[in-house]
Amino acid sequence: MTDRRKRRPNVLVAALCLGLSTPVLAADEPTAEPAQQVDLLIQQHDSDGLVKLARQLQSGNAVSVDNPLRVPDFPKARQALEAAVTMPGARQAEAKLFLAKMMLGGEGGPVDVDRAISLLADVIKTGNAEAAFLRGQRLASRPERIAEARDDLSLALRLGDAAAAFELAKLAGSTPEQAAAMTQFGIDLLGQRAARGDAGAAFDLAGYYRRLSDKTEDQEKALSWYRKSAELGQQTAALWVARLLGNPDSPLFDPAAAVKQYEAAARAGSIEAAQELVRDFADAGTLAVPPAVYDVWIGKLIDAKDATAVLYYSRSLQETAEQRRTSSDALYGATMSGRVAPEDLVRIGESFRDGTGVVIDQTRAANIFRLGVENGSGAALTRFAHLVIDVPSLRSHENVALAAAKLSELSSKGSVTGQMLLGDMYAKGVLGAVDETRAIDYYLKALAHAESVEVLNRLADVYLSSPDSDTRMKAFPFIERASRAGSESAMLKEAQAYADGKLVRQDFDKAVTLYKKAIALGATDALVNLANLYLSRGGESAFKDAHEAFSNAISAGNREAPVEMARFLKANGKLDEAISRLTTAARKKNSPAAVELYEYLSERAQDPDVGAEWLRLALKTVSDVPREKVRLASAMLMPSDVRLNGKASIMLRELAGAKIPGAAVALSDAYIEGKGIAKDVTAGLELLEQASQKGDIDALLKLGDLFMDGQFVNGDEKRAVDYYRAAIMLHPTDATANMRMARAYREGRGVARDLAVAANNLKIASDAGSPMATRDLGMAYMWGSGVEKKEDKGLQLLRSAAEHGYAFAWHDLAETYGSAVGPDVDASQTFRLNMRGAKEGHVTAMIGAGIALLSGFGTQRDPEAGILWLERASAGTGWDASDAMYRLAEVYQFGIGVDSNVEKALEWQLRAANAGSTSAMFHLALQLEADNTDASRAEAIKWLKKARELKHVQAAKKLKIMEAGGSSSGSLQGAEDKGMDDNGVEE
Repeated sequence: MTDRRKRRPNVLVAALCLGLSTPVLAADEPTAEPAQQVDLLIQQHDSDGLVKLARQLQSGNAVSVDNPLRVPDFPKARQALEAAVTMPGARQAEAKLFLAKMMLGGEGGPVDVDRAISLLADVIKTGNAEAAFLRGQRLASRPERIAEARDDLSLALRLGDAAAAFELAKLAGSTPEQAAAMTQFGIDLLGQRAARGDAGAAFDLAGYYRRLSDKTEDQEKALSWYRKSAELGQQTAALWVARLLGNPDSPLFDPAAAVKQYEAAARAGSIEAAQELVRDFADAGTLAVPPAVYDVWIGKLIDAKDATAVLYYSRSLQETAEQRRTSSDALYGATMSGRVAPEDLVRIGESFRDGTGVVIDQTRAANIFRLGVENGSGAALTRFAHLVIDVPSLRSHENVALAAAKLSELSSKGSVTGQMLLGDMYAKGVLGAVDETRAIDYYLKALAHAESVEVLNRLADVYLSSPDSDTRMKAFPFIERASRAGSESAMLKEAQAYADGKLVRQDFDKAVTLYKKAIALGATDALVNLANLYLSRGGESAFKDAHEAFSNAISAGNREAPVEMARFLKANGKLDEAISRLTTAARKKNSPAAVELYEYLSERAQDPDVGAEWLRLALKTVSDVPREKVRLASAMLMPSDVRLNGKASIMLRELAGAKIPGAAVALSDAYIEGKGIAKDVTAGLELLEQASQKGDIDALLKLGDLFMDGQFVNGDEKRAVDYYRAAIMLHPTDATANMRMARAYREGRGVARDLAVAANNLKIASDAGSPMATRDLGMAYMWGSGVEKKEDKGLQLLRSAAEHGYAFAWHDLAETYGSAVGPDVDASQTFRLNMRGAKEGHVTAMIGAGIALLSGFGTQRDPEAGILWLERASAGTGWDASDAMYRLAEVYQFGIGVDSNVEKALEWQLRAANAGSTSAMFHLALQLEADNTDASRAEAIKWLKKARELKHVQAAKKLKIMEAGGSSSGSLQGAEDKGMDDNGVEE
């Protein structure tokens, strides 16, 4: 059996590339375009013709003899009526009534209730019952105008509109007896008229029973009267028959019958019925629309150039970027011109917001949601507000004012969503400066109405952001409540609270239990935190427990776990197992694992072309998740394969055009470095500038880095700081931006040197969760750099950074115990801390541990173990692996803990030099020079030049002497005698 979820339309792809346009008129209709007809009738002051044309445009014309769907043109209908209402005459009142109804329904433009009420007031003066009914119905929702509503509805009833009786019965002030009598009067009157063949009366009765209750008997009466109305010629009634039968929450639910009814309505010309069939199939809805039915109506909708069809049909195609852009433009144009049903606005807005079937564009999404807000849609309002809150570039005065006003209305009615979103606006400074007090007030109001996990988490976050420790502790009760309600993020916060003991008493077992619970729910962050917690606790089983946690998550099907486990293994010196794990995952079509695998292989080989086959595999298996595409495309720029580079640049252009975070920065790198694209630094910078103006934090930071380092552009440190500051203005707690500013103030680059400001930026970054910032802040307290010197606090921060995964901090801690800085010198503590860092994969800590074991400093002498740690360090992929190699060369050269071995010493020295150790290069050159042959001298000069390029001062001076024809006596000792300085490169 064919899977009904598989889209298999049989119409031409080319149909999507056609712009949405006005409907094709039937053969017997006027051939002039509607715009021309409207303009002509306006020039002729023909109000009669304008009203007739408006009715024709609103109801629509059949697309063709073979396609019965009637395509309305609401904007043109509204334009015709706007002209007709200005023309005195017999048709003016009719035009005003017609225009008011379109405004109330949002047809052809935004909902405009106030103007519609004004137009209806004019029409009432002519004794029109429908106008009185519509005005009274609208005014009834405004408490201050109830008296007017009663007058209008009473007039409507006297003029013969029996449905007004139902509205009068609902007005405040009516006794139950009066309401019952009025309701019965309306039912009797409408029943009598329906019996005489009045389709409208039958339709009104059906609507009354449909809204009355969900009871089976009321819904059955509604269905019966809708069928009667349809038999009497009311076309909209047929659609309501289908809707009642197709409502899964209705006691009348009959999907097969609903599909047949929708088809019948569509054959009668209802474009809405065809849309419902297509929508249900595309969304795998409850009607189980057969693929053959979908094929028929998707084809006819596309033939009618219907916007909804473009949306759904485009999802079923692997379109080119240009095709997707064309169809996206067509859909957006049709939506904003009012040619899309109001109920589709939210769906289409979400498509532009998320890039589902169209080119992602948050500005367009906001505009569409805004249109929905103006039409009175609560769903559109929440989505519009979220965009305004989350995307700084969308915070125009008009957008912020509209969101705030509408949310305030919701909030005043007790809406939890309205109160929560208003709290978000104050918490994130959307309405001006951040106002945590107002935010908390709104969150508490929302919480008083409903126990919302979202609100609980928001309250916790506001309290946690406070610099005051007592205030931060207020967060825990809310965290605990949200965690008990099943919130993964709250579980992580609660686990962290028990792990670090800052909010509550430290409890390792509770932290582990909570992390495991979150992992079972799929929270990969919890997995990483649990592994770090095991390691921070220490003990012989720490690594085994962490390893087991990752393995269990992989077995449970967590797609992100293989990559996280590989990073854990790599950090702990187990690169081979990391590669093995990634290989297994990549072969199972895990694209992120394949990308990570390529990075490990190429980094280990120091060759960007090694492992490129895994990128080709990743390209075949990449998901639609934008961040995965950006990461893959960025990696594809690294090898020298021009095909991969070219595909990467195409992907990044599309992703950057869709405003996917990180894409603009990656594409700019391609331009600046000429990878897959002709090198064009100016184009790369322009791309970054455009992205930065739209609030792209990554672009601002990249620009700052380029101008700070003077790479590819002329250095401009002040300009760099301006970019960092702009990033902080958009996101005050962004860890990376604050780290950059801390560096600028610490080093006095682009700003006056100010260690206190630097320390403040470090604190913000540390509070935001950056272990690196926590380490730097710890060092600041150790030295009293910008803060009061507090060695105990410094040690606490260094340990916290280390325990949260920043392994370098273990070596920092070791250094404090091995020097005169901080606590008293304690060689054994230095060794233990270096071992903690070594076990977590930090190369410098491995070197420290290895040297201690070789020399017996702080631990029992164990040369074999010492060499093992140095060899592990040399197998790493970081910048300091070459230092480990050079240390091994010294070990064998001088016989430190082992027998002297000149051959092994030379072997390690050569490896270290090839890996980038300038010290190894320099000493290798000295040995080659000592051989005193032309070949060895040439080789020595080669190594000295390499070391000079890497800023080795002694190598530069030695090379100058050799190139000037100086004797070999101008060696290291001679250089030292002359006071030469190597800037700390040599030891």
